[in-house]
Amino acid sequence: MASRRVWDLFSNRVVLWWVALHVPWGISHAWLDNNRRKNVLTPINGHEWPVPIPEDAYLDLVRIEMLNLGAEYAWLDVLCLRQEGGQNEDLRAEEWMLDVPTIGNAYVSEKVVCYFNGLGRPLERGFDSDSTRSWFKRTWTLQETSDKWMIGGDTGDEMLNEEVWERFKSQLSSVERASSNAVRLLSLLQDRTSEKDVDKVAALTYFLASDGTPAHN
Repeated sequence: MASRRVWDLFSNRVVLWWVALHVPWGISHAWLDNNRRKNVLTPINGHEWPVPIPEDAYLDLVRIEMLNLGAEYAWLDVLCLRQEGGQNEDLRAEEWMLDVPTIGNAYVSEKVVCYFNGLGRPLERGFDSDSTRSWFKRTWTLQETSDKWMIGGDTGDEMLNEEVWERFKSQLSSVERASSNAVRLLSLLQDRTSEKDVDKVAALTYFLASDGTPAHN
């Protein structure tokens, strides 16, 4: 099932998925701590909800990078999945019942750009790949692991890129071996962190639910 919304990078606005002329690229990113984020109101999503991004990041720069990489449409959770605090907050729980279980589908068909150091932030030496906020430690990024990935915020540091590639390749191999195997998936999830325990359940059901879409509550 396709995602409800996509980011049209040419017109710089969020549109319904059926408006898109091409399959959107996925944008995967590490979520920084709350005290390192800012909420921005933007015309990109029609000011529908505040968009949480790193305090030193800018959506316009993310858009420029995606366009330079060759994308026309993209799926980015903070723009395409209704966030807290919007003018129609009552719709969020209703939308999430369907939208959250289908998040993984946004990372299946096209390229995935991964911001390992936070959305829109450069990949620089010193980022902690083993912290609880690391892309490699979060529950949700398991379903965002793709063999068609690219580094977001690439600074041209070949040695650092190689280190990240080796770590990513290891995760990709683990996910591929664990797919449809509940025991292996549970083992992977043990070392992962999440905002809520239900997030781990949702991640598990994404891989195991082959005959339908489980509702998120």
